[in-house]
Amino acid sequence: MVVCPNQFFNESQQPQRPLDPSAAALKEQIDTLKFIAYGVVSFVIIALGIIGNLINLVVLTRPNLKGVTFVYLAWLATSDLLTLVVAVLSMLRLHGIQPRSYPAAFYYAHVEMPLVNALMASSVFIVVAVTIDRYWSVCLPTRYREFHNARRARLAIVTAYFAAALLYVPVAFQKMPVAVWNSEFNGTQYVPCDNVSVSRHPAFKVYLLMKEVLVRIGPVLVVAVLNTTIILTFRRLMRKRKQLMNNSRSDSSSSKFQEEQRLVILLAAIVIMFCVCMTPAAVLTVLISDDKEQNYGFQLFRAIANDMEMANFAMNFYVYCLCSSEIRGTFLRLFRCSKPAPDVSYVLSSKTTVEGSTKL
Repeated sequence: MVVCPNQFFNESQQPQRPLDPSAAALKEQIDTLKFIAYGVVSFVIIALGIIGNLINLVVLTRPNLKGVTFVYLAWLATSDLLTLVVAVLSMLRLHGIQPRSYPAAFYYAHVEMPLVNALMASSVFIVVAVTIDRYWSVCLPTRYREFHNARRARLAIVTAYFAAALLYVPVAFQKMPVAVWNSEFNGTQYVPCDNVSVSRHPAFKVYLLMKEVLVRIGPVLVVAVLNTTIILTFRRLMRKRKQLMNNSRSDSSSSKFQEEQRLVILLAAIVIMFCVCMTPAAVLTVLISDDKEQNYGFQLFRAIANDMEMANFAMNFYVYCLCSSEIRGTFLRLFRCSKPAPDVSYVLSSKTTVEGSTKL
């Protein structure tokens, strides 16, 4: 068994004694938990997410999907895809089957956590940008064109990646490669362990709290509040439009009304999924440390939080596909070889009325 020296003992002690029966039984339970959470569940989530986001990129690069919102969604799919690919290596570490050479330990200590978390954060920031874009389109349609354009979209996407990368620079110093003697192989192996001079410093604890506010708690609140406002605005507009529909009995108006009803439900689903999946991960980041490696309750919570966070990045494609009739239609035509559809970018970039802006 190769573990960090401070998982069972104080830093001044050396792990020379064998595990007692209760500790061995606990380790076996935790190993089983990790196998189920990271060896089965997480890889199913990651596989579905990679497939979904690859399909998403293919669909969103079709010529008939050229609107500004589709630019956001394409980069969201890119961030989600990169997150899930890098997360494969993270799952190996969480499962305890990662390589134990010095280069691997260096990667897991200084590169893995900043990289995967920065990619996750960029995805979260792009979700916030899409939400703000939709808020302007629905709640402030008269100023929609000021914000709904390709230049602002590119600026928002670049800012999302740059801010995410900058925010996670301190995490690169949270751990360090440590040489540990492995009696089973009769040799020295390397594992990433807490750099206690950094991870236990009060300033680093403050940084972790601020980071979670900026990356998880803040975005959850922003997305929840803005999408709730959008939903309430939709409902008010739908009541007014229903009255007009009762007078006109237009098939076209009825179809648009039904589409907006589905969009309201799916917007609520986005809010619930985002909040439920991201909140446990925010708590986990503040609590996590090497000395909890043999705490079964914490490891169970950690496994649930990690898998839920992965599910958020894996399911974005499926939720947004349901939200947008254009994406859904393009997907069906692409894989059923149906007749090509006309360009729908005008729906997302030309109209400033509420009717036009309700399209995702």
